[in-house]
Amino acid sequence: MATKKEIKEHLKIALQEIGDINPWFDKKFDTWIFSHPAYPVEYSGDSKEEVIKNYPLYLHDFIEERLNDNLSPLTEKKTTGRGGKREGSGRPKGSIKEPTKRVTLPQDVAEWISNPSTISHLRGLGFMSAYQAHTHKHILRK
Repeated sequence: MATKKEIKEHLKIALQEIGDINPWFDKKFDTWIFSHPAYPVEYSGDSKEEVIKNYPLYLHDFIEERLNDNLSPLTEKKTTGRGGKREGSGRPKGSIKEPTKRVTLPQDVAEWISNPSTISHLRGLGFMSAYQAHTHKHILRK
């Protein structure tokens, strides 16, 4: 458990890092707001003076919870900026998928080719995909 002296020291350092507390007015919510990128603490109030007075109190509570290790791991987690990519996601390594290529065609030709019976007919004429050639090597040996 953090002592009051320890919390006070950390609060002093945090306020030095933040510098001046300059709230801005949010017209959408009709309130004064202040937050700082270094700390996940935000305070809003009816006047600038209220925000300047109360922001350090909310920062004090945050620092106390941080020192007592009562914060969720997500509260201060830095993201990598890689969207939803996570370890183990995506196609398993070594899996085989038929390679594809995007092509622009006239609409009537594209509709004709997208018909499943047309594709099987074209493959029957000798238009074999690289995937099929890879998986059916005995066809290539003939």
